[in-house]
Amino acid sequence: MTRPLGRTAGVLLLAPPVCVAVLVLAGAVMGVAHGWLEMRVPWAVAAQLPTWSALTALLGTALALVVTRAARRTVRVRALPTALGVVLPVAATVTATLALLAARGESQVWETVPGLLLWLALLTAALWAAGALARKGRVRLAWSAGLLGALVAADAAVILAVVTSIPATAPVADGLPPDAVDRISAPLWLFTCWTDSSFGLPRPTGWERFLITDRVLVEPMFHLACTPYALAYAIAAARPAPAPVPGPEPVPAPA
Repeated sequence: MTRPLGRTAGVLLLAPPVCVAVLVLAGAVMGVAHGWLEMRVPWAVAAQLPTWSALTALLGTALALVVTRAARRTVRVRALPTALGVVLPVAATVTATLALLAARGESQVWETVPGLLLWLALLTAALWAAGALARKGRVRLAWSAGLLGALVAADAAVILAVVTSIPATAPVADGLPPDAVDRISAPLWLFTCWTDSSFGLPRPTGWERFLITDRVLVEPMFHLACTPYALAYAIAAARPAPAPVPGPEPVPAPA
């Protein structure tokens, strides 16, 4: 039992810092790519956020594949303890990262706390549901429910962050667009943060996209980095253990 317990602790404690590393690495690669493209193509700026999102999703999926293999040899518990075991180390990593940024003089870093708390709470519920379904052998439904729940969690967290920091209306000054974001486009804000696009819709406008991504930039990418591994672990750890293969029946000794 000691060995599976140590492996479980190792996977759950190491995966969140790796997600932070994934975020930083993807951002660094995006920066290099933007520096190379900006003197060559006109769409270099527009490609920044989609590039960062794609790299984060790719590296996050690679981490999920590693975690899936490890999760099959970890301690098996019920769905809720598994969900909490995934989320609590993520919360600890977020707290340590925010404290580090605050110590470096990032004065507004603690304003992200309400959105992150909402994300963690809703992600726990999504992982709980996915794990419960996987335990019953309904793995495809577990993935569908887990992905939908994780998407809702990230979207709600971004909406809360924008609503609490950017007003819905503001006065127009000097003919410039008001520093406000219309709430009608709220369901799209998460995808706007990932793609810097309004998908052909009138809202959010270009100025609203700038305000949203200026206020909420790193958190959606962190959600994207963590979600694949969190779901992979919750589902893989909850799947029923394979039935033992029956061995050959003993041959009776000759009389």
